[in-house]
Amino acid sequence: MPDSDIDPEALRISEAKVLGLKPKKGFSFLNQEGETFTFDDYEGKPLVLVLSYYSCDGVCSSVNIELGERLNQLEKDGRLKPGKDFNVVTLSFDKNDTLETLERFRKNVGLDKGVAQGWTFSVVRPEDRERIKVFTDRFDFRFFWSPQDRTFYHPTVYMILSPEMRLARILYAHDIDKSDIELAVLESRNGDFKPGEIINYAVSLCYSYNYKEGRYVFNIPMFVAFGSLFVGISALGTSVFAFKRRQKKREDKA
Repeated sequence: MPDSDIDPEALRISEAKVLGLKPKKGFSFLNQEGETFTFDDYEGKPLVLVLSYYSCDGVCSSVNIELGERLNQLEKDGRLKPGKDFNVVTLSFDKNDTLETLERFRKNVGLDKGVAQGWTFSVVRPEDRERIKVFTDRFDFRFFWSPQDRTFYHPTVYMILSPEMRLARILYAHDIDKSDIELAVLESRNGDFKPGEIINYAVSLCYSYNYKEGRYVFNIPMFVAFGSLFVGISALGTSVFAFKRRQKKREDKA
């Protein structure tokens, strides 16, 4: 069999097309408890959406495990806590996944208790399985089944939804750290911060989102602008001080 040849660019999401969109209406899902929910039920807090499939033996597990580790670090740092400050939903796009495959996958991910309380694993309800691609196409999330590799090829991303459930950011999973997740969650709130989060957001202004890399990078133009402003204010202050000093000397001589 020939090696698979899939252009990685085919798995990149066109953010210009999807940012600001809400999840496709008309879909209901089952969580790990077998309870039905929709994304409207999560309005009020930011949400991290992870599209995976539960028979995956590699990438999907690592994407969810890495997210769990990063969120655990944020919680231990006392910054953001899943379930309290935002929610997480992992949803399978594989129509063959069931609550049984979900449970095996969830145990394999092995989340810490604090993180697990704010994290829902889910599958599409049986009546919606055949049209799951309609749901994923809403966010330009394209996946392909490779018969020779016996695996799905798909984007490995974290989708950050605002409290109104609008897509606010897309982070490429293996290229980010905990700070990227924190910045994306804070940014999705559109200025609605708690007092203790204002400093973190002020620090975040030193970073800007890089669409090409799918993560936050140091904002050099902003740093240069602040530096120039500081130099300008300092120069003005020095000039005023020198002028007043010279003026006082003239008055003393007079």
